[in-house]
This record gives sequence, C-alpha cells and structure tokens, in this order.
Amino acid sequence: MSTTEAACYSTPEEAGLRVETLSFERIPHQSRLFLDYLRDPISLRRFYPSAVRFHHELAERVPEVLNAHQTDRAALCDALEKMNRAWGAGPETLSNIARLREQDCVAVVSGQQAGLFTGPLYTIYKALSAVKLAGCLAQRGTSAVPVFWIATEDHDFAEVATAEFIGCDCRL
Repeated sequence: MSTTEAACYSTPEEAGLRVETLSFERIPHQSRLFLDYLRDPISLRRFYPSAVRFHHELAERVPEVLNAHQTDRAALCDALEKMNRAWGAGPETLSNIARLREQDCVAVVSGQQAGLFTGPLYTIYKALSAVKLAGCLAQRGTSAVPVFWIATEDHDFAEVATAEFIGCDCRL
C-alpha cells in the first residue's frame, strides 16, 4: 500500500464498492406493525410511548431520562471500574466509566444472552448500535457512553447445557 492510499475507508463508495439496498417492504411476510414503525414510529406512540424519529429528538429527552432514573453513580462506577480493571479493560473503557460518574452523562445500554462464539450476528449489531448511538448523542452535545452487557442470568440449564453444530452432512 502506498503512503497516500487510505488504510480505512469511511464509506463503501470511497472503497469502490457498489451499494445496493432492499427495503423491508419488499421482503415477504413483514408485519404491518413493523413496517409502520419503520415509516412513522410517532404514529405508534400508544404502543411505544417513548418513540422518537431522529437522534435530536432522543437528545432532547435526556433531561427527562436523567430525572427519571436516579442511581448512586459512585457505587455503580466503583463496581464497574473494579470489575473492568480485573478483566484487563483498556483505557477507553475506563475513560467511559469515569465519564459515567458525571451527573449529566447517559448510558446507551444494550445486551444479549451469552452465546457460543458471541452468538448470532445481531449480538454484534446490538453492541455496535449502542456505540454508534452514544456517538450521535455526543455529536449533539449530550454526554453519553455505550454499555453492552452479556446477560448471564439465564436459568434454563437444559438450554445452555449443550451445544449443537451442523455437520458436513448438514445435520445437527
């Protein structure tokens, strides 16, 4: 690679890739409620009172969220810091924990049940979505940190006691 060539492209177009999209409306068997939510989440507020359409609307709700969810930030962050230091967390994680100590900082929280090899791909999408949304809020002046937790409180031992794989014969 030459020194003038980008090591990382910001968009697929910059990398010379063709981008094609497929709207959910064209995918068979989508529920009307799901499609309505994609088109206009505000119209579904009776089902989902906190629906927002754009990130700036979400940023506007931050004071309401902060007032509604009071917690002992010092105790929470002390526990998070102790645990993450023990696990060898990097400086960015520890910096986010320090930011979470601030009274005006919100956490964008997502999580997923533990799964072998991270589980389904949507687990990664959920984690990345929390990171992206926290970044969008930060661009709008809202202090936000992403939090992803692996839900380990599954009590269905029969479900988690075995792992099955698809073999070369396409059978479990």
